[in-house]
Amino acid sequence: MRSIFTRVILGVSVLFSVSDIKAQQDPHYSQFMYNKLTYNAGYAGATDGKICVTLLNRQQWMGFGGGQTATGLQRGDAPSNLVGSINAAIGSRFGIGATIVKDELGFETMLMPRLTLAYRQPMGDDGVLAGGVGVGSMQRTLDGAKLKALDPNDPKIPNAAVSGTAIDLDFGLYYTKTNLAGIIDDFYAGVSATHLNQNTITYSWDNNTSTVNSKMHYYLTAGGTYQLGGNLALQPNIIVKKDPAKIQTDLNCFLVMNQNIRGGLTWRPMDAAVLLVGYEFPFGLNVGYSYDITTSRIINYSSGSHEIMIRYCFGVKIPHNPPIIRSRYTPRFM
Repeated sequence: MRSIFTRVILGVSVLFSVSDIKAQQDPHYSQFMYNKLTYNAGYAGATDGKICVTLLNRQQWMGFGGGQTATGLQRGDAPSNLVGSINAAIGSRFGIGATIVKDELGFETMLMPRLTLAYRQPMGDDGVLAGGVGVGSMQRTLDGAKLKALDPNDPKIPNAAVSGTAIDLDFGLYYTKTNLAGIIDDFYAGVSATHLNQNTITYSWDNNTSTVNSKMHYYLTAGGTYQLGGNLALQPNIIVKKDPAKIQTDLNCFLVMNQNIRGGLTWRPMDAAVLLVGYEFPFGLNVGYSYDITTSRIINYSSGSHEIMIRYCFGVKIPHNPPIIRSRYTPRFM
């Protein structure tokens, strides 16, 4: 493990020896089907008339990273991600939402708050096509004091904590249909892109600067429910993610019993097999857990990845007070 982390840290140092740096890939989620607002702005308002609040925490590659070597070389932390979101419909045509993502990787922390607005257009009897935009900011912080440069005098490697902020823009289309071809219930499909403006963040220290360039990421999702009968249903879901370096696909399927107990499997080629369980309470609370069994070479250094999801949807009812009947006098009956 010491050897691999030495190579990782040296690799980071080499990246900082040039003025332009490509940003890391967006964080991924095994329970992506319950976290759509994070990567698709068009999802805002697709909540069946309810307000939905979601919290998700992902701890990736447990046991990988952290601490330091016997020689004092710092090891970067394994990926860790925390996301919170809230969204609701406004009338029948608009949806609003807000998300905040905190992502940690190695010696870098990224914080992304965002507001989302979507317009929802009915399509046919039971379909809705929504288009949404997200506007927020991206703040990156790098603890340069923990970096060990090949050249201690390299002006492009920070020797202290540095940070920078930039505007971040997203866009997404999200389609839902109550029933598709008489076979699939609650069908959905979405296409979206994050970091549309491909922002640039500048790190400054001791009269030196380095820049971090974000690149667009693309997402394609689809899923639905197939009734098996006998209080059993299958819920397949798929997400295809593309960043500047590669394409990654998650193939998922849940078995749902009594509409509230679920267990499922996900296959992420060349990365992990995922076990998922969850339960939806009658009062709108939905909880889920997933465990990633790493299938790449990282399995030699990690015990896997854990993810916990909590989602609560509730309706807001405006009480209707009947008009007060008051006695009135009229000259006609005096």
